[in-house]
Amino acid sequence: MKRIIITLAMSALLFSCSSGPEKAAKNFTENIAKGKIEEAKQYATESTGTMLDFASSFGGVKIDPNFEFKMIKDSIDNNIAWVTFINQKGREETIKMVKIDGDWLVHMDSKK
Repeated sequence: MKRIIITLAMSALLFSCSSGPEKAAKNFTENIAKGKIEEAKQYATESTGTMLDFASSFGGVKIDPNFEFKMIKDSIDNNIAWVTFINQKGREETIKMVKIDGDWLVHMDSKK
């Protein structure tokens, strides 16, 4: 019994210390909304950062300093997650997250 309690306590401690995909998605979207592209790129894969640079160079990033991240749900499958939230237009949006070296990062695929 004592072993089970210790195991559960250690698991809870490890879980509380790790940052999940929700936190990275929140930081990414809120920085984008405030026009802080360089800060947002800290929560994105390299290819997503390149896409952000390209979009911002053409004025394709809508700024809304009052945006607040409202998560609806997340789904995690090993090192990939999908976070659904309310976007700046009030609609549901889902972003893909990947776990690289222990960190959750936003990963946007370029549409062909």
